[in-house]
Amino acid sequence: MNFTARVTSRGFEVSRVPSVHRSLRMAGLGLVAVVLSALFVFPASLPAAAKPPLTVAEARDLIKQLQTDAAGIDQQYTEVKEQIKEGRVGLRLKQADVQAQTEKVAQLKLQVGQIALAQFQNRSLDTAAHLFVTPDTEGFLSQISTVQKVSENQNSALQDYQQAQANLAALVHSAETDLAAIGEKEKQLKSLTAASDKKLDQAKKVLAKLTADQQRQLAEAEKKATAKANADGRAATKATAKANADGRAATKATAKANADGRAATKAPRDSTGGSATGRSKGAKALAYAKAQLGEPYARSGAGPSSWDCSGLTMMAWGSVGVSLPHSSRQQFSRGRSVAKSDLQLGDLVFFYSDIHHVALYAGNGQVIHAPRPGKSVEYIKMSYMPYAGARRPG
Repeated sequence: MNFTARVTSRGFEVSRVPSVHRSLRMAGLGLVAVVLSALFVFPASLPAAAKPPLTVAEARDLIKQLQTDAAGIDQQYTEVKEQIKEGRVGLRLKQADVQAQTEKVAQLKLQVGQIALAQFQNRSLDTAAHLFVTPDTEGFLSQISTVQKVSENQNSALQDYQQAQANLAALVHSAETDLAAIGEKEKQLKSLTAASDKKLDQAKKVLAKLTADQQRQLAEAEKKATAKANADGRAATKATAKANADGRAATKATAKANADGRAATKAPRDSTGGSATGRSKGAKALAYAKAQLGEPYARSGAGPSSWDCSGLTMMAWGSVGVSLPHSSRQQFSRGRSVAKSDLQLGDLVFFYSDIHHVALYAGNGQVIHAPRPGKSVEYIKMSYMPYAGARRPG
């Protein structure tokens, strides 16, 4: 039997605790012991089941996606780099303007100072007094008109000086703003470089998870796929070139027949002459790109032996006298839009919704491009990438 004690208004009281309460307490203690022992016997959480190893196909797809992401970031990098280049050119021009304006302000300041000094020296003598004290009266009188003219122009000189100072301050502020903007873009370059490198590091880690045999299989699969794409691309280019040549021959034959049928009439002008010239430029631009097949991708590369996508297209069209910026997005604003069904050799073909990739049309649904890190200039089917539009620069 257990007892409890408490203080009441009557004094100190002692009472018994029923045995049933004791039983309940003992049962509760037993339950706690069971729970605690269970915690020690069974861990709080079981380790997650290990992920199955990547297959060669899965690794290839994942590496390709990471490298493609890196190439997209590289195009942003190249675009910002071009903006910095243009910004520095503009800054140099503004700095030259600041220098010229500084010299102008210095000259005006000297003129204003001379005017102020002349007035200070002559402030206490009027014209009559000068005539009285000056031995060279004739010379003094000849100078009066000049002195008066200086006095009349004083306000104009001061206004010119003040305006020149304001212009100088505005130029300095503009140059400082441009310099700060360039600094921010240089920081952006570092951030984009880090983001691209991170994607490539992730791709390397994926490759490292494969066994040596799987890595060999992956390399062989990539090599075979590239060889097949290049073979198909060359065949497509030849077929398209032949079709274009046949079309031009047919046009000439028709023109000749029309001329022969109208002996008294001058042969009609070939209405396709302009587009033929465009085709010729495009074919030459494509030939330039074909000469770079197998050369590696490089961030912001524009030759002579490594390329990014817009660097390749820029130099290819530059070889036929057409100037393009080193940016896929900016190239998308050049030339004229071309329907997918009207593509000709050398036309610029753009991919992805943000226009971060560009290639040259090679005929029969094929393009030549500098794809992504770890790859080289190659042919590829247009259907392998999300089509965004096409332009004809020439």
